[in-house]
Amino acid sequence: MQIQISIPQLFKRIAAGTALICAFFAQPAAVLAAEGGSDSQLALSHGGLKRQYMLHLPPQPKGARPLPLVVALHAGGGRAAGFARFSGLSALADKAGFAVVYPQGVERHWNDGRTRVGYRAHAEGIDDVGFVVAIIEALAGRRGIARDQVYVVGAANGGMLAMRVACDAADKVRGVAAVMANFPVRLRFRCAPKRPVPILVMNGTADPIMPWRGGEMRMGFRRLGKVLSTEATIAYWAEKNGCSEAARHEPLPDKAPGDGTEVRRDTHENCAAGSRVVLYTIDRGGHTWPGGRQVLPQSEIGKVSRDIVAQNEIWAFFKSLAPAGGAGSR
Repeated sequence: MQIQISIPQLFKRIAAGTALICAFFAQPAAVLAAEGGSDSQLALSHGGLKRQYMLHLPPQPKGARPLPLVVALHAGGGRAAGFARFSGLSALADKAGFAVVYPQGVERHWNDGRTRVGYRAHAEGIDDVGFVVAIIEALAGRRGIARDQVYVVGAANGGMLAMRVACDAADKVRGVAAVMANFPVRLRFRCAPKRPVPILVMNGTADPIMPWRGGEMRMGFRRLGKVLSTEATIAYWAEKNGCSEAARHEPLPDKAPGDGTEVRRDTHENCAAGSRVVLYTIDRGGHTWPGGRQVLPQSEIGKVSRDIVAQNEIWAFFKSLAPAGGAGSR
């Protein structure tokens, strides 16, 4: 969501229940300095536009294995540096030994395949999948980054773009994760992956913006395009990946009973080419990053689950997909 209103107007909209989680993502893009790692502000030209992205590299001991690369896509209205701070991915990268790149959306949004949304990325048909691929091609094999261990994760608008990458650039990535994101309805008949792509989805059942049961996304009175339900999103990818059996259900420990949420993991494992489809159901969870900050009141965006930490679960998923001898962990 693009914020072009005064502070008093913003508080008025929050009080009215507009659910502006992207207020946190839109903080000024100061260069971050995760302990031990380094950040670089980079740019490339793509589609007639100069596009920016931030690269975080962990400490690299001499003779270390090539680093896996995680492409991290901010939510609508966000900034690359804000998502680095919000997601905790850079700090995790320093511990686990992978690189993270944070692309920046045009006017803080991604063309994720929805229609009639109104943001420039959608209205002009910005080629954001091509931008992501261009970043991968610019980095893979350089700066100590592995060519064959590229993953994509996104939140909300970024999560839907991550799934679009799985549709349009399946040969460039080993796996995709989407948080607070369902599959855009418009892409159902246009998605043709070149190969199966392992998919992880992490959604809250009480998300006031990304509807668990599908339909129109909304912020206040504004309509933001139609998405499949979470159940239909998982079924869609299970079919695309040739999964032949029902999912394995696994309730996870309720580590924080006071947070009002519970988490279940459903895994489709018998899929083509060793792929899989995983759903984390955050029962009573909101439009939030599990284990992250409650950036706005529960009345606006719902509850944050403390039972899991999203980036840890996502990295464990990506790590399980690594080729033999390329785990990238320390």
